[in-house]
Amino acid sequence: MRLLPVPLLLIVPMLVACSSLSGTSDDGPVPLFLTHINEEGSKRFTLEADPNDTLSRGLSANQQQRLQEQREARQETLLTRTLAIKQYCREGYIVLSQSSWKVRGECNETATSADRDRFPNRAAWQD
Repeated sequence: MRLLPVPLLLIVPMLVACSSLSGTSDDGPVPLFLTHINEEGSKRFTLEADPNDTLSRGLSANQQQRLQEQREARQETLLTRTLAIKQYCREGYIVLSQSSWKVRGECNETATSADRDRFPNRAAWQD
């Protein structure tokens, strides 16, 4: 019987373990990003991702706290990345409301005419 080299035996389990790590760019559906610019130029947005409202049962209070902090950090990363890619809030933003799956916010800057062209208001917006 031929034995596999030791490095090969170690690589396969590591690849399997790494492929199941959460927080990669491929995990979960693409978030919904909605924008709305009012007549005065206030730029608002909503980012909705998959709901994370329930925490796993059987976890200690400490484990639940850590899990919640991880979810909030992932949400913050997703929001920051989305706003940067879309170039929507160039001068920062404030959070108006937040849950584990939805963030509503407003940009610090007023909309330009280019913003209005690039981000037309859609009927799906709910204030």
